[in-house]
Amino acid sequence: MVTIRDVARQAGVSPATVSRVVNGLVGCSEGTRLRVEHAVADLGYETNSLARGLKTRQTSMIGVLAPWVSDALASDVMSGVENAAREQGYAVMYGRTGLESAYAAPYLRTLRTYRASGVVLISSVIKPEFRQVLGTSIPMISVAITDRSGAPSISVDDEQAGYDAARHLLRLGHRRIGLLAGRPESVFVNGPRVAGYRRAMQEAGCAPNVVHGDFTYASGGPGLRALLGRDPGLTAVFAVSDEMGVAVVNELQRLGRRVPDDVSVLGFDDTPSSQHVYPPLSTVAQPLREMGELAVRKLLRGRELGSKILPHRVVERGSTGPVPP
Repeated sequence: MVTIRDVARQAGVSPATVSRVVNGLVGCSEGTRLRVEHAVADLGYETNSLARGLKTRQTSMIGVLAPWVSDALASDVMSGVENAAREQGYAVMYGRTGLESAYAAPYLRTLRTYRASGVVLISSVIKPEFRQVLGTSIPMISVAITDRSGAPSISVDDEQAGYDAARHLLRLGHRRIGLLAGRPESVFVNGPRVAGYRRAMQEAGCAPNVVHGDFTYASGGPGLRALLGRDPGLTAVFAVSDEMGVAVVNELQRLGRRVPDDVSVLGFDDTPSSQHVYPPLSTVAQPLREMGELAVRKLLRGRELGSKILPHRVVERGSTGPVPP
């Protein structure tokens, strides 16, 4: 195994100088830095971030954990996390935790061992058991979910977004609007969006029609058929994730229903999948990449994290139109 002394010998410098260069510290001339970097590349030397972390009590690593949510949503948040982490010289460890809190524990124990600089939770609140495993010295922040316990989080106003989505369809003349919601137990994301939809429908004097999916593409088709079973004449569907919205568009066309001439469809998130269907999916946009970037900046800032509500907007594309005559 190549050691720091091997690099120092080839570059003609001391091991301390090699350490300064690989850790990005000042105090070396440009010529010395280049010799060390060439020696590192030639010998294939890799710094031991864990050993360095044991001395500094922190490693250049950000942990990102996601439960079973929309893959497109998690991917967009991850893109923002990785961009911001890379700019600061940090690596990212990503883990899928599923629906059970216990599945997060192995990842959290690893992040604690490596003394990660922070942890981003995608669409998951900071549960007491998470903090018990991770300890109190490593900061955590939730993204794309509002942690109503007051713990740090970055999100949109999900209730207002659900309300604005329903109001958009109501303004187009729709009154028989079905809601394809997420899992009922998703009280911090699905719950507020459902509440916003119900409030808009109540104000308009319209009866709500709610069926639960699980945010994924696979639940979109069955969810649409359940909505049609309750109201065969519905003219619009609001799906609380783009993946379900795309599935609804495809299933409507399979059933011989035209989009938006017969049924309008509105999604949520504004992930790339919303434009990978025909007609392109109208959606409620939340700035997922910006959320990921902001989470990293907050974690590395080293001060009180706090929470942040970012703006959302309705993006109208080809999948929504006026109510059929």
